[in-house]
Amino acid sequence: MAVWLLPIALLLPPAYVMVTVVVLRAYVYARVWRGQLLKWAYSTAALGLAYGGASLVHRLVLHATMDTNVTASQFTRGGIAAVSLALAILTYWVVNAVLIAAIVVMTAGPAALRSFLQDREGLVVDAVAACLGTLAAVLWATEPMLAVLLLPPVLLLEHQLFSGLRQAVRTDLLTDVANPQYWREVAGREVERAAASHDHLAILMIDVDHFKSVNDQHGHLAGDEVLAAVARTIAQALRPRDLVGRLGGEEFGAVLSGLNLLDAEGAAERLRTQVRDIRVRADSGAWISVTVSVGVSELSVTGGDLHTLLDAADTALYIAKAAGRNCVRVASPQPGVVIDLSAAPVQEPSS
Repeated sequence: MAVWLLPIALLLPPAYVMVTVVVLRAYVYARVWRGQLLKWAYSTAALGLAYGGASLVHRLVLHATMDTNVTASQFTRGGIAAVSLALAILTYWVVNAVLIAAIVVMTAGPAALRSFLQDREGLVVDAVAACLGTLAAVLWATEPMLAVLLLPPVLLLEHQLFSGLRQAVRTDLLTDVANPQYWREVAGREVERAAASHDHLAILMIDVDHFKSVNDQHGHLAGDEVLAAVARTIAQALRPRDLVGRLGGEEFGAVLSGLNLLDAEGAAERLRTQVRDIRVRADSGAWISVTVSVGVSELSVTGGDLHTLLDAADTALYIAKAAGRNCVRVASPQPGVVIDLSAAPVQEPSS
């Protein structure tokens, strides 16, 4: 957003700049914002004051020096304009950094301020956005047609930044699978879609057996490596289109669109056996292996919404653990009852 707002701050009066910031931030809030309204209001106010201050400084410096140097050469005028641009950018950065630092200190304490100030990636992004924004403002003021040439690199930059931020927001940092909020959001949409189109959809609830003993015997760092290895194995055992998420602790979930109960049970068995073969090396040199228990529910069998499917899969998971762990159990239409699809059918004796 800085790439677009900085040229506006350098070309328009402060009041127009602040109104533009509010309008653009309101659009972002309506389309993609998922945070608290108070945080949005504070960040909008911080940006508005920062860009408004940059606009004010730029106009004051530029107009004051131009008025007192009417006979100045073209070179001198260019230098004055460069100084005013630099001061405007510095004003924006200082005001924005001070306001954001203040809220960081008030909410997270002084210790968090160091991490905020040492965010090198953020500083690089701000520097690149400031350079592009300044260039766009200069081109628009001198040769508006040339400013069009900036559109491709600016759009590419914003796409890369947005993709990175979106991935960070959606991903669990430890296991590199979906975080709980994003997983439930996508799972809810998939359940609604499957119910409306009468398609099959299955939910897997996966829990690492006796994971506490891994942390107790080998340490939490080794436990983290085990969780990451389990998450990778689950994702590899399922289809690329199946969304895997970490729901908390050592529990994972998976959304299997288009699979009926039998196929979903087969997918659960496949991931169970592949997780069983994992070997993770601890710092002590010992090899760590784990197993998982899996509960399966399917929309056409269980019915209901995502909450109903999760409850059914969680009940099946609980029964799988009660059955000795390292196994798969499938929920039936009756609450608290599971179906063992791996059991061989009983043959009736012939008369």
